[in-house]
Amino acid sequence: MKLFYAHYPSLENAFVRYVRSERTDALAPWLVICSSGLVVSQLKNRLAREFGAAANIHFMTGGALVSVLDGEAPGATLPLLPQDNLRDFLIKNLLQEPGLNRYPASRGFVQAVKSSLRDLEDSLAGPDVIDEYVRTASDTALEADKERLIWLNRLYRRYLQAQQNVPGYRPYQAAFERALAQVEKSAFLKGFKQIVFYGFYDMPGRQLELVNRLRGHYPVAVFAPYMNHPAYHFARKFFEANWLSSGGENAEADDFGALGPAAKSVFSAGEGINAPGVQIVSAGDASGELFFTAKEILRLVEKEGYSFADIAVIARTATPYQDELRRVFKQNCIPLNASFSFPVTHYPLGVFCLNLFALAQNGFERNLVLSVVSSPYFKHASKNKWRALISRSIVNRDFSQWQDLLPQTKNYDPEFLSWLTHIKDRLEQLGRAAEWGVLSQEALALLRELTDEETFEGKEAEIYRAVCERIQSLASYGVLRAQAQAGEFLEELADAVRGLTFNEAEPVRGGVVFTDAVRARGLSFKAVFLLGLNDKIFPLLMPEDPVLRDYYRYVLRDVLGYWINQSLDRGDEEKLFFFAAATSAREKLYALYARGGSDGKEVSPSVYLAELARATLINWQADGALRVSGRFSEKLSAVAEDFLTPKELSYTFIFSPENAAKKYELAQLLTPGIEDALAAAGELAKNGPLNAYDGVISSGAEIFAQEDKLGFSPSTLQKLGQCPMRIFFEKGLKLRQDDDPLSRQELPPNLRGTVYHEILKDFYEDLFKRGLTHDLFDEAALEYLNQAVEKHYRADSYRQFGIYPVVWELLLQDIKDLLGEFVLADLHDQGDFVPAKFEIPVSLEPSEKLPLRLRGIIDRVDIDEKHKLFRIDDYKSSRKGTKDLAADIFKHLIFQPFVYVLIARQLPGLKGYGSAGSCLLAIGPKYHRSDLLPAAFEDVLPRACQFLVLLTDYVKNGVFFINPDDKKCQYCPYAAVCRRDSFKSLLRARKSAAYKSLQEAVK
Repeated sequence: MKLFYAHYPSLENAFVRYVRSERTDALAPWLVICSSGLVVSQLKNRLAREFGAAANIHFMTGGALVSVLDGEAPGATLPLLPQDNLRDFLIKNLLQEPGLNRYPASRGFVQAVKSSLRDLEDSLAGPDVIDEYVRTASDTALEADKERLIWLNRLYRRYLQAQQNVPGYRPYQAAFERALAQVEKSAFLKGFKQIVFYGFYDMPGRQLELVNRLRGHYPVAVFAPYMNHPAYHFARKFFEANWLSSGGENAEADDFGALGPAAKSVFSAGEGINAPGVQIVSAGDASGELFFTAKEILRLVEKEGYSFADIAVIARTATPYQDELRRVFKQNCIPLNASFSFPVTHYPLGVFCLNLFALAQNGFERNLVLSVVSSPYFKHASKNKWRALISRSIVNRDFSQWQDLLPQTKNYDPEFLSWLTHIKDRLEQLGRAAEWGVLSQEALALLRELTDEETFEGKEAEIYRAVCERIQSLASYGVLRAQAQAGEFLEELADAVRGLTFNEAEPVRGGVVFTDAVRARGLSFKAVFLLGLNDKIFPLLMPEDPVLRDYYRYVLRDVLGYWINQSLDRGDEEKLFFFAAATSAREKLYALYARGGSDGKEVSPSVYLAELARATLINWQADGALRVSGRFSEKLSAVAEDFLTPKELSYTFIFSPENAAKKYELAQLLTPGIEDALAAAGELAKNGPLNAYDGVISSGAEIFAQEDKLGFSPSTLQKLGQCPMRIFFEKGLKLRQDDDPLSRQELPPNLRGTVYHEILKDFYEDLFKRGLTHDLFDEAALEYLNQAVEKHYRADSYRQFGIYPVVWELLLQDIKDLLGEFVLADLHDQGDFVPAKFEIPVSLEPSEKLPLRLRGIIDRVDIDEKHKLFRIDDYKSSRKGTKDLAADIFKHLIFQPFVYVLIARQLPGLKGYGSAGSCLLAIGPKYHRSDLLPAAFEDVLPRACQFLVLLTDYVKNGVFFINPDDKKCQYCPYAAVCRRDSFKSLLRARKSAAYKSLQEAVK
């Protein structure tokens, strides 16, 4: 065997020299086995550049070679046992066997065990050898953990046996052994004059065994990435133990690209050396990294003559960047040569399929049902009507809530509840204990019944086909266990479907390469953008394998001779990934890091970035360091207009609105819509008085007339006082506030208030008719209260609110207790008054002094026949107001005590009675009463009337301004749609005469 070793760029050059010197016959067939598909492409392109063509040089990966040899061996074979959900299920069943059921077989644990068993298999470790070592070795370090290793080895032995016994499949080891046996007599291998292994700095025992078998029978050359450098510490043991023993040539030529001589100082104590081709770039966040990358790529191509194919973008892992990168590069018209991998949950169709089968398991949760029915893939003629029905309903979760509350919803459609019942029955059937094949066919039938395949576009047909095939694959579980246990099938279906991933390639020949640091090993480009040099991103944290612990791995490799790495050694491999990525840039290296995460929190730069800066003498934290601003406007202003997209160009125009229209026109982007938007932006940016964009409109009188026809209620007046803009949204634009879904755990305050009012009305009405208001013992009062409660609410009333029966039982008892304490205290507090009138709809016609109609519902009127007085009572489900209810009209916008006395004085039924004022009665853990006495009412009457006129004049005059006090937004359903995020809008509101008049009125 011939051995050549060097760092990647020098190794590639050595390979080219070897081909030139050793391949005297240009048609002599060679086989080159590479560490990855990208390395194959790299070498092919290099040979094409060097020789114009490289006929008869065949490239493949090690796994592909095993497949070729296995297929070449004589005799029929079974398909390989797949690495998918069937293998997961096999392991799950093994973990439930007696003696192996040491830990719960959760999905996460199954995946961890699967990974560890794969490592054991790849090492070619023998269970018998491990058993022998455990029995005979005097290993004090292992003694404390021996039982765990015995369990793991027992599981490993059982796993190897179980793979062989799966009907219709064979384990990978069987294929590997066929391939090994075929090596010596392979017609395929004998057809090559030279076999080359390229790019392997580490191999598991199985792969190493294949190499050793090959080099025992064929001329083999190995080109191993290795140099005497701290970045290669991870590869040293493998290199010295398996390659260097054969002798070899150090082909290192100090070719480190843009890093130059500074590369030797990276991860070492050497002095730093200037590297002009290296730049460290600080960005506000990950999107800022990509913004800079895209603009700099355009500059390199258009100003410095680079081609897109000369450039690569590399990240430690591609997943966090791939969505945003595709979007940014598309916007900037940068071609990509990349492959992306997405989980099934990345696609709306995948989410629809998973949600459909999760309906029952998630208790028919409202948003999940709405998601299924609203999906474009849902097949039903009434889907749009049902979506509206669900949105209007107050159902939260659990099927009983759908049954109890949905029929009470406006425009109820019984067909929807029938459909939901049908789906519930079908899903419950899938949860029964039955044969896997039967259940998989039923699940597939349900999915096909409810999926509208005619809506599929692009990749969706492929995704749907894969989901269906994965569901069908559950039938194969029957070879391991005939029947699914109760509730097991849907869990396995969800796990199996979630395990699906899909590749999306953008293979533009000559495009910018985007890949991760692992796949980038051995590649080289003129310019490289290395993304994400932040703590915990590059390097990745490498935890110890929780199943096949590092000491076990040490025993396997260094004591028993099976080649397997310790999991914590992967920390050293991170250095190699970084070094290979950094030195893949021949001319320019851009090392980028983010100052903040997607949540806005500050994040730390990577220690590797600090090491790169030290080695290249870059003061990356200096004031003049290359920095991408986190501010959008500054980010755009730092880029030449030539490299901005039309949308970005638009933003730069509106940063200076005074000449934006002219710039749009020069750029040929001015449209009528943009003209209107610019006019609106100009108005919003003004400092003057309130304008139409602040809610000053000409149709206020119409809105006033509409509301005055019914009457202004105390709650409407309160909203006006809080923020007039809210009334514009509610009364002017008719924006509807959705009802909140009902929780199964509690009763919302508004419904609790309704319950209190209904019960108290019947209770006091009954006492009034019987003349018992002042003649009851406490026990008798509580008995009458209980009768009033039972009239409206019984044990089965939980259906009315969709609450769990047990929770309703507790809530009902709580309501009885609270109302019991309230009525006893209230009856003792009556004096000469008797509760006489209840839940009275009232209104007051406009007058000269108060030119608006008032309306409301008075909770209770107490009458003192002796002194011919009435008192207004307003129930509150919690303590409201202060001792000074007159002041609360202005400070807390509590209008009921004042408004209801004002109206009640005009009621025919109270003619001849004087006012004793009003009070707020708090129903809570403690009885509390706040009074607005007649004298205080008379004192506040002129000012209160003026205040009501002021508030309603905002409506009449069409002045619906934003209240700058954001505390008023806490419970506003329209806080997300008003313009309070515009500083100038708030400033105009704050300086406006309308707001100042409101502030003056509430002092």
